[in-house]
Amino acid sequence: MKVKSAIHLKEAQLFLDECLRTHELVWLVALKQTGDICRYDGWQVISSWWRRGTHDLLNPKNGEKRKVRDVLIFEINGHPVYL
Repeated sequence: MKVKSAIHLKEAQLFLDECLRTHELVWLVALKQTGDICRYDGWQVISSWWRRGTHDLLNPKNGEKRKVRDVLIFEINGHPVYL
């Protein structure tokens, strides 16, 4: 399996903002505050807050909403994210 190239956190934030604008689905892997790994497969970005550094996600299948801190994202659409 080929590993995709790593992207910087700022590029990931800009990509998420572009997905918000175009209503594209994203596949994220992020840490929770408890340290657990959480996968968001095929979720839609519904809002972003640059000052706080968060993005809100919506699961289109069941309407579940989650807030993800940008610095806790370590993979987006198969690309590793670095600080």
